[in-house]
Amino acid sequence: MVQPIVVGGPTASGKSAFAMQQAKERDGEIICADSRQVFAKMRVGTAGPSDDDMKSVPHHGFHTLDPKETFDAGRFVTQTDAFVKEIFSRGKTPVLVGGTGLYLRAWRFGLSDVPAKDMKARAQLLEDIKQLGLPALYKRLVEIDEESAKRILPNDEMRIVRALEIFLTTGKKPSTLRQTNFAGPPRVDAKWLLLWPDRITLNARIEARTHMMFAQGLVNEALALRTYLGAGHALLQTMGYEEALALADGNLTQREAIALATQRQRAYAKRQITWFKKEPWWQRIDS
Repeated sequence: MVQPIVVGGPTASGKSAFAMQQAKERDGEIICADSRQVFAKMRVGTAGPSDDDMKSVPHHGFHTLDPKETFDAGRFVTQTDAFVKEIFSRGKTPVLVGGTGLYLRAWRFGLSDVPAKDMKARAQLLEDIKQLGLPALYKRLVEIDEESAKRILPNDEMRIVRALEIFLTTGKKPSTLRQTNFAGPPRVDAKWLLLWPDRITLNARIEARTHMMFAQGLVNEALALRTYLGAGHALLQTMGYEEALALADGNLTQREAIALATQRQRAYAKRQITWFKKEPWWQRIDS
């Protein structure tokens, strides 16, 4: 049986182009494995596939979800399983592509040990944010699960709330639950390809991409997203969007906004590399 292809790697490593190549060579169709590229209205700032790409090769799950909805690893697994089944039914090869390591690990091993959302606990945490502020909840996360806190930005409300929600629901550290996924056999049979650029090349690509995003209209996209979601939404804190809005509001110059967005992208790439280094099932490919 033909195996699905999974293309992973840090941001700006060339995953999309490599996935396109794999799909064309193997008569494949591409599935989104990126936690931001799933959302509509976020195409420029997430370096989503172009119209030409999507016409050339069928794409699934890219920029289709309303940004007002939530998306997590569990929903990713369910959605991806459906896409894979559908693509196989046409005799095609599924090609997953993205840099969201937790999503890809979840698809490989499953998330049976991670609880479903607890809306009561979540409501209480959101109320705590209103009363105490997000920094207080991030400090709480650091105290209960330093390992999870290292992987979550202090301003990432959505992930902070989810991590604390898991702890409140189970009494266990979220990082411990994720680690148990290594214990069992993979739930899927796939070929795992990891793009691995050298640091100098990767940093140059990140800087070039950030400049391109601003040139392609990131500020206008960010303003439109804020108008749709309302100020304060967690997605507006996404790398690039937060800096673009600061530029639009006159709080940063364009040079400062691009520099800060580039810095955040590089830090994110470093975290992705650290994540993928812990996963021995990948076949590394220099890019």
